[in-house]
Amino acid sequence: MEIALQVAAAVWGAWIALNLLMVTLAVTILPVQQVHFDGFRARLPTSLPTLLAPAEIAAVVAHEHGHGHHLHTWTNLVLRCLLLTPGPQRRRRQELEADDYAVARGHGAHLASALRKLSSHPDDVSRAERLERM
Repeated sequence: MEIALQVAAAVWGAWIALNLLMVTLAVTILPVQQVHFDGFRARLPTSLPTLLAPAEIAAVVAHEHGHGHHLHTWTNLVLRCLLLTPGPQRRRRQELEADDYAVARGHGAHLASALRKLSSHPDDVSRAERLERM
């Protein structure tokens, strides 16, 4: 039984190390393919200014700062280290919390416009519609 616990602890430790490595890679090496908050700062692809107006970029950055304000990246990392996955309901709630953070800073209309320009995914369309009603 003791060996089984040691093996389980070693596997779990390796899993945690892998997750921390992925965060490190995202922060330091990996190219930015899409807008995201990496746990430390908002990351924007270099193509964004060709797609969005300055006010829309500011709204997207405010949204990403909302993820930072609510510690979404770190909460999700802890969940993954505990062998849990942040499911679709949690991810949707996190997106809405980040949207609300941007709205509270006066970026609602521009965030809705940016969402419509960047994505046709039904969740993003729904979020844009929600923002336009606020």
